[in-house]
Amino acid sequence: MQTASIASRAVPAPSSRYAAYVLGVLVLVNLLNFVDRNLLAVLMPLIQREFGASDEAMGLVSGPAFMLVHAVLGLPIARWADRGTRRNILALGVALWSAMTAATGFAGSLLAVGVLRMGVGIGEAAGTPPAHSLISDYYAPEKRASALGVYAAGLHLGVAFGFIAAGWLGQELGWRAAFWIVGVPGLVLAPLLALTVREPERTTRALVEPLRNVLGFLVRQRSFVLLVAAASFHAMAGYSSAQWAPTYLVRVHGLSYTEVGIALGTIAALAGGGGALAGGRIVDWLARHDVRWHAWVPALAAFGSIPFACGFLLSETPAFALACYAPALLATGLYTAPVHAMKQALARPRMRATAVAIYLFVVSLIGGGAGPWLVGRASDALRESHGELGIRFAILAAFALGSGVAGSLYLLLARSLAADFARARD
Repeated sequence: MQTASIASRAVPAPSSRYAAYVLGVLVLVNLLNFVDRNLLAVLMPLIQREFGASDEAMGLVSGPAFMLVHAVLGLPIARWADRGTRRNILALGVALWSAMTAATGFAGSLLAVGVLRMGVGIGEAAGTPPAHSLISDYYAPEKRASALGVYAAGLHLGVAFGFIAAGWLGQELGWRAAFWIVGVPGLVLAPLLALTVREPERTTRALVEPLRNVLGFLVRQRSFVLLVAAASFHAMAGYSSAQWAPTYLVRVHGLSYTEVGIALGTIAALAGGGGALAGGRIVDWLARHDVRWHAWVPALAAFGSIPFACGFLLSETPAFALACYAPALLATGLYTAPVHAMKQALARPRMRATAVAIYLFVVSLIGGGAGPWLVGRASDALRESHGELGIRFAILAAFALGSGVAGSLYLLLARSLAADFARARD
C-alpha cells in the first residue's frame, strides 16, 4: 500500500517533441557514461605496462574498484531520486564522473587509478536510475521499451566512442592525455542538462515508499527476482568481454591500439547500437500480443550470442574474430531494452528509481565486479600452461557460463511475467 498522498494541480503532458529532446539529452548522458566507463578497457595494456601490474590486479581495478562503490551508493542515490529532482541529481553525477575521469590522467600509481575509478563509479551511480525514471514519466508504457532502447543505444555509442578515442589517443598521445581529453565533454553537458530538462510531474501523486516496503514488494515479484539473477549472469558475460576483448586482440592477434579502437568502436556503434534500437521496437510490437516476449527476446539473445563468442575467441585470424564479434554484440544489444522495460513495469511509479538501483546493486557486483576480476585471475592461472593464449580461454569461460545461465533464467521468469506486471499496476 502507498503510505501517503499529496494534492497537486494538473499539468499538461509534455509534447512529443520535448519528450524527444529530453530523451536525446539522456542518450548523450548515457553515451558519456560508457565512454568514461570503457576508456580503461582499451588503455589497460598501457597502464599495466607502466605500473608493472598483473592481470588480476588490472581486473580488480577495472571491475570491483569501480563496481563496488557504484553498486553500494546506487541505492541511496536512487532513493534520493525517487524523492527529489532527478534532473539535478543526474547533472551532479555527470559532473562528478567526468571530473574523476580527467583526474585519472594524473594518477601516479595503480592504486591511485583504482581510487579515481571509484570516484567515477560514485558519479555514474547517479546515472541510470534517475534517467530510467525520467523516461518512464515522459513515455507511456506502450512506447517505453522503444524509448529505453534509444537510451540503451547511447551505451553502445559510448562504448564505440570510448574504444575509438582511447585507441587513437592512447596510441598518439599516451593513456594520460586520453583520460584528460575524454573527461571534458561531461563538464559541459552537466549544466546543459540542469538548465534545459524539465522535471516532469510524477505519474502518481504518492509519496516515496519506505525502503522496506519497496524491498518487500519487489522480492514478492518472482519475475523481478529472476530478472536480477538473469541479468547478473548476462552482465558477467558482457562486462568480461568488454573489459578484456581489447587486451585479447592486442596480445593474441597483435593489433595496435588504434586498430583495436576503430574495429571494436565501429562494431559497438553499428551492431550494439542497432541491436538496442531493434530490441526495443521488436519487444514493443511483440508484447502487444504476449508480454512474455519481454523475457523471450533476451533469452534468444543470450543463447544466440554463445556460438559467435566462441568464433571470436577461438579464431586464428583477426578478421574472422571481428566478423564473429559483430553478431555477438548485436545479440547483446537486443536484450538491453526489454530488460530495462521489465524493470520499470515490475515496479510501481514511486519506486522505479529504487528498483533500478536494487537491480544494479546485484548486477554490478556479480557481473561488472566479479566478472572482469575472475577473468584476470583465470588468465594469470593459465599463463604458465597456455602463455598469452590463456586470456582467450578465461574470457570464453565467463561468457559461455554467463550467457547460458542467463538465457535459462529468462525463460523461467517469462512464466510469471504477466501476473507480476498486473500486480505492479494495482
